[in-house]
Amino acid sequence: MNNPDDLLVPNAMRLAEYAHRQRNHRRKAPPGEDRPAYFLHLAEVAWLLMEGGIRDAELVAAAYLHDIIEDCGYDEAALAEAIGNARVAALVAAVSETDKSQSWEHRQQHYRERLAALNEPVILALSCADKTSNLTDMNRLMAKGHPVGSFTQRGFEAQRAKFAALDALFQDRTPERLYRRFQRALAEFQERGRALVCPSRV
Repeated sequence: MNNPDDLLVPNAMRLAEYAHRQRNHRRKAPPGEDRPAYFLHLAEVAWLLMEGGIRDAELVAAAYLHDIIEDCGYDEAALAEAIGNARVAALVAAVSETDKSQSWEHRQQHYRERLAALNEPVILALSCADKTSNLTDMNRLMAKGHPVGSFTQRGFEAQRAKFAALDALFQDRTPERLYRRFQRALAEFQERGRALVCPSRV
């Protein structure tokens, strides 16, 4: 990675792990299922970017920190000071939902509109990796027979529409290898989700 600060990514990892652990954050899961430490999701997002060919250390650092504004009480200025890098903080802010008082539908629409307005490949790549990780987690739970509505705020159709709209933003604007992973995860999500909503009668 071409970055003057070799400690940027390790420092981002430590800050992210600490901030989410302090809030006791874990991944969502239905009752009875294991709820992994949240840091595993952050690490997967970073890995997806690197596996997709990205070698931008600031973007990888942002992957580890991408939920710290949304979920841990930081704002962009506080994060920039904590990590010592304004670009990392700006990348995180670009993919953060900050007004949780709005409805889920409004927040999703605003998120997509912001991504479309920015139209920055690095921001779209960060979002694509995040959503690929989310889809992968949901697919694992659906493979065990859990419908989407048992572990998310909305059911299958609302989630399907959300990811389909994001697909249109990611296509031709994100690294090909990363986008293919997103497409495969989305196709599996759609197949498993429909099967759980309308199980076949044998």
